[in-house]
Amino acid sequence: MRPGLHRLVLAVSLAGSLWVGLPAGADEISISDATFAEAVQAVKDKNYSHAVQLFTLQAEADQHDAQYNLALLLKSGKGHPQNFQQSLIWAWSAWLGGIEKGAELADQLLDMLPEDSIAAAREAVKTRLQDRIADGQKAALMQFARLHTDLLEEQDWQAAYIWYAIAAAVGMDGAVEARDEAMDNLEDANITELQAEAGKLFEGLELQP
Repeated sequence: MRPGLHRLVLAVSLAGSLWVGLPAGADEISISDATFAEAVQAVKDKNYSHAVQLFTLQAEADQHDAQYNLALLLKSGKGHPQNFQQSLIWAWSAWLGGIEKGAELADQLLDMLPEDSIAAAREAVKTRLQDRIADGQKAALMQFARLHTDLLEEQDWQAAYIWYAIAAAVGMDGAVEARDEAMDNLEDANITELQAEAGKLFEGLELQP
């Protein structure tokens, strides 16, 4: 979560109930606080199309505050025609990334969508996290583990244990406690097999420092 997020989210909230090809330097633009602040200002100025463009850029770069704001804009249909399924994808992504208000927004969207669209959104979030892990992004490990207990239709504590164990092995904050909680919920699972699977997956990962 970026410094000053709560202040910026509040500013967007006051502006509208909110929490592309670009020139060289797009990588920096996609994660910069200046870009986020520009998007917030665009909402204040009711330049919603520009806000959507900037929040989309940052959402795709896994900036979770931007994902939440983009979800709000897509839900309200400001700057882009309403798209509840995409809004749900970004709301869930934001929530898994630590923006707790994303859960409340997702709950609202669940009442607006048919089951097949919800399932497709859930799969899109899962695939995105898998791709991030394949790209070596350690931050995605905890989120992927949490998905298995908090987002799937049926909790999968075995998968959660495996991914929390991997996250703990690379020193992610809170991973040890989450791993041990998952282990307490395994019931009749074969812990030896799960640990072997975690080790196998761990050895196949090329995580960034």
